[in-house]
Order: sequence, then structure tokens, then C-alpha cells
Amino acid sequence: MRNPLEPMSTTAKALVAFLAVPLGAGLVGMLFADNVSVLGIGDASVCATDTTTTTGSGGETPPGLKPAPGAELILDAHPRYCAQDAGMVLNMLDTISRLVPLVVTVTALLLVLRLIKGAEREGLYTARTAGRLRGLGWWLLAGSVLAAILTSVVDRALVASLSAESGMQALSGLVLWDVPFMAIITGLGILSFARVMRIGCTMREDLEGTV
Repeated sequence: MRNPLEPMSTTAKALVAFLAVPLGAGLVGMLFADNVSVLGIGDASVCATDTTTTTGSGGETPPGLKPAPGAELILDAHPRYCAQDAGMVLNMLDTISRLVPLVVTVTALLLVLRLIKGAEREGLYTARTAGRLRGLGWWLLAGSVLAAILTSVVDRALVASLSAESGMQALSGLVLWDVPFMAIITGLGILSFARVMRIGCTMREDLEGTV
């Protein structure tokens, strides 16, 4: 019998492998080779882009844009600050800004795999499958929002540290964050579908009890 959860099952497994293989290879490479970095770990340089400011690329540096000592300013659509030897704290912040979205994505894929395996074992129309689907929906909804806010705060902290006159503050990231509309809409849709499944499971159990 053909698996009704295909091609989602194969796609989720392939995506997990696609993310795990290069990440694992990078971690192993850090142990045995020089100049290998994973998510900013092992890389002495740090860069941050001030997305709240718009500039023209090239030409003279606009007033109010000045890199901090040890950093350099790269003019593009948005000013970009880089430091070759940023130090442990800035490297840690840079790693967090890269790691948080990856954790949300990988966890969502693992929840999908858990949902698929549970549905294959217990059936699609069960209360436990509906519960797993509900957990996935909440993770996409809450996890994406929290990740966007945390990443915004960390990015603002990096800009504030690498620039001398931007006036940027880390706490401004609590307001100036990009709303993950697609993740929110997807999460709400999954929560609605999980609720429908749960109601359907209850009605099915009631009918079986009546028969």
C-alpha cells in the first residue's frame, strides 16, 4: 500500500540530512583543520548590517556613519560593519544570530518527522496525531516570532558594538524586527487543522461507542 504521507515524509528526511551532513562535517573539520568555522564558531571576523539605514554604494561616507576602532565600514544599500578580530563576545553574538534560525528550522523538521512516524504507526486520524500536529503548529507560530525578535536584538547589538556613531541600541531590536508572516500563517493553519482533526477524532470515537 502506498504511503499516504508521501512525498512529505521523504522530503522532511532529506532536508534533515541536508542540514546535518554539512554541519557535522564542519564540526569535525574544526577539530582537525585550521581556518574552519561553523555558524561563526572558529571565525575571528564578524560583520553586521545596519538595515535601518539606507546609503548609496561607493563614494564618500555619509555623515553619522563611522566604524568603531578596529572595525571597517562597507557602503552598500545598507551600511555594513566588519571587524577582523572581534573578540569572544562579538563572536558569540554572531554565532547566536546564525544559530537561532537554524534551531527553529531543524526543530520544526524533527517535529514533522515525529508527526509522520507517529501517524504511520498509529494512523492519521488519532488524538495523538492531532496533538503532535498541534505541537508543530505552536512551534512554528511561537518559535518563529521569538527567533525573529532574538535575532533582531543580537543584530542590533552587533551594529552598536561595531559602529561608533550609529546610535543603535540592542533593545531597539524588540521593536524593529521582521515579522515572519509566512511562518505565522503556516502555524495558524496547522493549529486550525489540528483542531479539526481533534474534533473529528472525538466524533469518530463517539460513533464507534454508539455502534
